[in-house]
Amino acid sequence: VGPQRVEAASVEREFGMPPGTISERAGIESVARAGADHSELSLAFAAANAALKRATMDAGDLDWLLTTSETFMEFPSLGSLLHSRLLLRDSCAVLDVGGACVGLLNALAIAQALLTSGVARHILVVTSDVHSQCLQPGRVAGEFGGLFGDGASAFVLHRPKEGSEASRYRLGGFQFGCAGTFSSALAIRSNPDGTMLLKFDGEALARAAVNRLEKIISDLEVQSGHRREEAYSFATHQPNPRLVEMLARQAGIPLDKFPVVAKVYGNLGC
Repeated sequence: VGPQRVEAASVEREFGMPPGTISERAGIESVARAGADHSELSLAFAAANAALKRATMDAGDLDWLLTTSETFMEFPSLGSLLHSRLLLRDSCAVLDVGGACVGLLNALAIAQALLTSGVARHILVVTSDVHSQCLQPGRVAGEFGGLFGDGASAFVLHRPKEGSEASRYRLGGFQFGCAGTFSSALAIRSNPDGTMLLKFDGEALARAAVNRLEKIISDLEVQSGHRREEAYSFATHQPNPRLVEMLARQAGIPLDKFPVVAKVYGNLGC
């Protein structure tokens, strides 16, 4: 995550919001920011190196690099730049995946397909977002822009050898859909003058997100044969802590089974 910690009160003053807008209504105590000397590439590079080291994997053994970012809008793509920064071999393919907050799941699903088909043996999946450099005061409303933090993540995936022991974690099944009826609740685009057009209905999005996530948990119970009470934890996207609390209540799951992210780092997107 970005090395700077900006308290909610400072974010509220920065965006000209009434005190308590972020801290009380959203439940965010602070957000993580990357700083002027950081970028999506630098955060992605740090996360990738940390993941490769933890997996005891040499970058030269990678067959594919998959990247996703909500905020990177340049060319060459983030994947291409990270490929060069990591000094990956020419035969290591690169693919940039879209999907905003769902970008990580999209990338993991693609990686799973490449691994199970035998096309690849080792894959690195990296996400990176630096919201603070684009969702700035004067460009977007604080009720939206003030929620976001900066961060990156990386995952090393591989196909085990025949008869070898299972990996630390195994990718299971994926289920995808699209609640298109709520598409008008959030729309963003850049204007020619550098400002951003934002349509943001927070209450509608909150209802849609909580209801959809609770349904997904119910579907997972059926597909896996395990009750939700048996799960150790739930790793969910966290727009803000209040939504996580709503989901926990509606799903009947103890709040401590949701690892805290948004309260101290803000909405980290993908």
